[in-house]
Amino acid sequence: MGDGFERVGTGQTVFRQDEAVEGRLVWLDSPQAVMDFVAGGEVTESVVLARGGTTTFLTPALAAGVKGVITLQGSPESHLGIISREFGIPAIMGVAFERGVRSSRGEVIPADGVRVRVDVTTSPEGAVFVEEGAPVDDSPVPENPELDAMMAEFAVLLHHFNREIPHGAEGDAMVRGRMTTDVLRLTPESMKRDLTLEECNDFMDYLGWEFWDALALRATEGESGLIPRQEYEALGDVHLFERIPLHHRLLTAELGVDGLRELGATARREIGTKVNLLHLYCQALMPSFGRAVTVELGLRDRRTYGVDEIRRCVEITRRLYAGAWNDDGLIFTSARGYVAPILESHWLERFQDEKVSFADPEERARFQLFSATTEMFAFLQHLDNRLGLADTGPYPLPGGGFVIVRDHFVNEPLWRWARETAGDLPYAITEAMFFRDAPELTLRLLDVGTLFTEPANYLQYLTGAAVYVRDKWDTPVSEIRRIDAEEMESIRVRAEKATTDLYAKIASWSRREKIYAGAEVYYTGQIAVLGRNAGLWDRMVAEHRHYELDQLVHDAYELLDVQGKAATLVPQLFIAGGACARVGEEPSLQAAAELHRLALKGVLPDLGDAKQELLDRGLVSETKAGFVPTPAGVAADERELSDERLRVDVDQLAATYDRFLAVNSTLKSLATRWQDGGGDELAGEVEDVVERASAVLSRSAQILPRFSDHAERLRAACARVQDGEGEWMNSPTIDSVHTVWMEIHEDYLRTLGRDREAEGSY
Repeated sequence: MGDGFERVGTGQTVFRQDEAVEGRLVWLDSPQAVMDFVAGGEVTESVVLARGGTTTFLTPALAAGVKGVITLQGSPESHLGIISREFGIPAIMGVAFERGVRSSRGEVIPADGVRVRVDVTTSPEGAVFVEEGAPVDDSPVPENPELDAMMAEFAVLLHHFNREIPHGAEGDAMVRGRMTTDVLRLTPESMKRDLTLEECNDFMDYLGWEFWDALALRATEGESGLIPRQEYEALGDVHLFERIPLHHRLLTAELGVDGLRELGATARREIGTKVNLLHLYCQALMPSFGRAVTVELGLRDRRTYGVDEIRRCVEITRRLYAGAWNDDGLIFTSARGYVAPILESHWLERFQDEKVSFADPEERARFQLFSATTEMFAFLQHLDNRLGLADTGPYPLPGGGFVIVRDHFVNEPLWRWARETAGDLPYAITEAMFFRDAPELTLRLLDVGTLFTEPANYLQYLTGAAVYVRDKWDTPVSEIRRIDAEEMESIRVRAEKATTDLYAKIASWSRREKIYAGAEVYYTGQIAVLGRNAGLWDRMVAEHRHYELDQLVHDAYELLDVQGKAATLVPQLFIAGGACARVGEEPSLQAAAELHRLALKGVLPDLGDAKQELLDRGLVSETKAGFVPTPAGVAADERELSDERLRVDVDQLAATYDRFLAVNSTLKSLATRWQDGGGDELAGEVEDVVERASAVLSRSAQILPRFSDHAERLRAACARVQDGEGEWMNSPTIDSVHTVWMEIHEDYLRTLGRDREAEGSY
């Protein structure tokens, strides 16, 4: 730049402001480092650098007022992006540094203690500069082409669902245009009856896209240095799906359809309640995610696990939403233009009557600090997820402008750590925030209870607010009260101290304790709100053993955390739609076996008794050449193989495959010699190689029984060769030795998930 600084990295600007900020860089890579930094002073003149984009890791630093934030992972849509925006702290996320020193993990970062400049004057991309002469490690960064390819694929999936459907209104129109039912419309008739499987799967298709549309970019936020959230989300949802169908059944039996609608109507009748769109949304979404995790881990059979239960989750979600919206419209905000003005009109009238206008920037700054502090404590108390806050709106104002209503839940008695640290803070804080009209400002209010805007620094348009508290979760709505600036400041101070105390408490937990505590937030937080408001929570806990974790959960923990599967499984389900998989469409075992045989051969003249089922499910189609797999059939076969890899000893199968490869070249040589004019004189060699292969297939059949069928077909073809029928050696039109051999080889490759070209084995 010619002013003593040089650019070393670029990333995504969380929100744009007119001036860059400068400060001393502090690299924070552990909770203890964060606490030591805050205790050491000079916080307000420092720019902190962390790995991930999760809120909770940097909580004390944000509360202490750091000058700027840089992360190696994450995006403005992540939790840290949201909070830094609320605090007004300049932040650049997902920065790729071109030059610097190495962290303990080999990441390229600026040296700790150098002076940096965070340039957020441009959007969507900002830049990081360091002072000239800063230390540099010039050793080459190890190349990782596999990781680079994976990240390139990841980038595609972040912006196009299933590689083809975009975000926003265009994506909504595409997904709804492919639906064959009107399940998204909340009609009185559809509330009273059971949904068909087709309606359920249309709903799941849309929910998969809607979930991706809302949160795909959050999938990039990376790891938390404090709370292993991917692990606990997955684990919590595994247990949730084991319990929530029981809870839903009790709610339906006790309340009926009309009672469920009345329960959902709490969202429009009250403020400071967790009966909000986010928690209604979770009634179908998170059980589906739990089912998907359980199946992908190989702990349950995809074909039979939870089909009816998912349908019931969809039904209760629709009935609750019908009460929240109180109309016959579409269920999700994405289908309503990304708005959620659900509160009854008398609330807006009260907000207008009790609004406090911000006469000067200092008043707005004090409100913004109060709001950010309580929002951050809500995030931390709920262990870094959105269950502790929710937005509704925008609510248009008669003279122009609009209101956004935001709830922060800062004293949830369900959590022991909240009971130990939140003190006398109120249960909920509700902020009715007034904004002036601005043509350049666009809003997206999502079912996950979060407002996103463009430009991101929407608080510059804030003109005033009315703030309320609900002292306890069951405080009557008539006793919700407005608070003044003095009480707001008192709450802010207490919330700031509670944040420090809770951060230290969580940091002291073991990794396992953090994961199981986070799982509790997920499997309890998403259903207790309904149980409490329906007066049924104590029964749910006692009758359904809500807090008792089955062996399934502990098995899932072993796979997700100890074996590290969460790191790849959760993002994969998150952004590729697998979290909301269709149900009841997996083929029977007989049909699955026939489909796999077809996948190996490419075409078959007949499919036996499985033909009609495969046709009805759209997994095969009939052509002049015979039956061929459809794309859905190929995908179904891949799912079966994926499940197999989880059930069987893949390493043992790979060992038998290595023995198969040892005779593969011999068979290929024999096939070539036979084709070049060999014949009866080679029959003995053919028999020998088939016997050797049969021994290998026998070992493989002990792992996967279908390999015994391969062995029988191979021996049958060999017998025809021994009888002098030479075409049974190489002919591609019959089950010849060479044809069966190729299918066996292909089955090994597909079952083991290997690529023939990459392996070089033909």
